[in-house]
Amino acid sequence: MANVACIFSVEIYETLQRPLISWGKAPFGLTLIATCLQRAGHKVRCWVVCPDSDLEALAREVVQDFGCTLVAATSVTTQFTAILAACRPIRALSPQVTVLLGGAHPSLHPEDAINCEEIDAICVGEGEDLALSFAAALDHAEAPRNIHGLWVKDRSSGQIHRNSPAPFVQNLDRFPIADYGLWERWVRPADRNFRVVIGRGCPYGCTYCSNHALKKVTNGKYVRFRSPAHILSEIELLLERFPDLDHFYLEIETIGSSTAFAIELCDTLAAFNAKRDRPLEFRANLAITTRLVQAQDEMHRLLSAFQRANLNLLNVGLESGSERIRKDILNRPSYTNEALIRFCQIARTYGVGVFLYTLVGLPTETARDAVETARVARACHPVNLFESIFYPYRGTRLAEIAQEMHLFDPAAISTREERLRSYLRLPGFPRWRIFFEWVFITWRVFHGRWPAMKMARPIAYKILWRAPKLLAAIRRATAAVKSGYASLVSHLTVPAKP
Repeated sequence: MANVACIFSVEIYETLQRPLISWGKAPFGLTLIATCLQRAGHKVRCWVVCPDSDLEALAREVVQDFGCTLVAATSVTTQFTAILAACRPIRALSPQVTVLLGGAHPSLHPEDAINCEEIDAICVGEGEDLALSFAAALDHAEAPRNIHGLWVKDRSSGQIHRNSPAPFVQNLDRFPIADYGLWERWVRPADRNFRVVIGRGCPYGCTYCSNHALKKVTNGKYVRFRSPAHILSEIELLLERFPDLDHFYLEIETIGSSTAFAIELCDTLAAFNAKRDRPLEFRANLAITTRLVQAQDEMHRLLSAFQRANLNLLNVGLESGSERIRKDILNRPSYTNEALIRFCQIARTYGVGVFLYTLVGLPTETARDAVETARVARACHPVNLFESIFYPYRGTRLAEIAQEMHLFDPAAISTREERLRSYLRLPGFPRWRIFFEWVFITWRVFHGRWPAMKMARPIAYKILWRAPKLLAAIRRATAAVKSGYASLVSHLTVPAKP
């Protein structure tokens, strides 16, 4: 059987020993592939690398200590260079090791990926079945060529065998429950932020997202769900291992893709919570549409189901306060500012808060549009914000639009500081102003509602995010101080007398 080293990379981290800030940062797809391989009898170990990792030491551990025969790595485009850097010393130390790369980058840019000398094969599309077939072929010393979704390079001739991808897997329940414990070595011990994937795919075609491109990779229904029973089984397994868990993030592009599924899942979770002394809390993404807000009965049924399940926080994409930008540039689901504000008001009556996502520095955006985004966000009374500067991801329609408008130089795009700086040259909206609006939207939205120190923290972090290494150092120092304080308190605490 194969010895499979699964490799993942991150840019922002706290410590070299524990670079995953939370369990929720573990890669979902690679975790499930690792679980499938482990279930099939292969020996699997996982590694996480960051910008300051000792890659030579990593290679020695992977090759000499573990005896790796197959590397299974995953990569988005901005982490592709980091993954290549991690694989390079492994191949140098053990040329016979085979490297298989999956993830969004090879699916959207297969020629770019397969032509790198560090890569032997790539997965185009979903990889669970492919990885099993690939590992089995290597185990039997067979040429792993005729596998759906596999592009494989013949080392001796350089010839590339390109297979068409398999259709999207429809029955997600046939996969085992992902074993996130494979990443335990790399996660902060005290972290309890778990995500449970409840479905795949998105029904919308937002131009800044990769979903519109990924759904074209192969055929078959793109939006799919796990059964509520299968989802609950994963939650129960995690609770067995971590009894102190009190919340879960239900990972899906939008839980509103199917109202019937959402209500069935919520009823399953509500019934489970009814048996617990301390009900679990849940959170999920929801795309707001004008139709949802106008269909009053459906909206109230959905919010009532959320309330029953104790799903008390929704991630909602405002993105831009400009309805023109949302429609003409972002291709967002249709919703007016008033419809979004109204939804947030009604959600609060059900005890459901909203966490808003916003974007700034978009093609054709003006400073006035950015101020309008903050105004609409404030009117929504969000629990918090997740604010990003537009980054032109290769393969997305919005990056193509920005390039067609000659708003940026593709050669100047860095894979670092992703969504932390502006690359676009917007008439009347200079980069310094884009950065200013990104930093101070926190004040625009929460002044008078949050204490000054609560607002100061995210503002300071955003400024520091322009220097990822400095931020990582600060986070490491903060973590060390917290750890030292906890140790001191534990040492000084006198046990109460019986």
